[in-house]
Amino acid sequence: MAGGGHHGYTGWWGDMVGPKQRGIITYSVSPYAQKPFAGAFNNAIFNTFRRVSSQAFYVVLPAGLLVYVINAAKQKNAYLYSKAGREDLEALM
Repeated sequence: MAGGGHHGYTGWWGDMVGPKQRGIITYSVSPYAQKPFAGAFNNAIFNTFRRVSSQAFYVVLPAGLLVYVINAAKQKNAYLYSKAGREDLEALM
């Protein structure tokens, strides 16, 4: 199938028949020298606090406004369904 002296066909996967690769340099760090979770939990706590506090204005302000509007609507509804609220509505009509 693949292989041989064919230079126009690259062959099956992993059997690259083209010219030899030169000048490719790879670097690696020993797995014993790596510290993949060095400071991960400490950084996660402070990074989470920083991100939440930077977005608090965009969440707390609309949420507070929503709570205010809902409470005002509930109070207005309770008033309109009371005896005094019905009398006020009848007086307007």
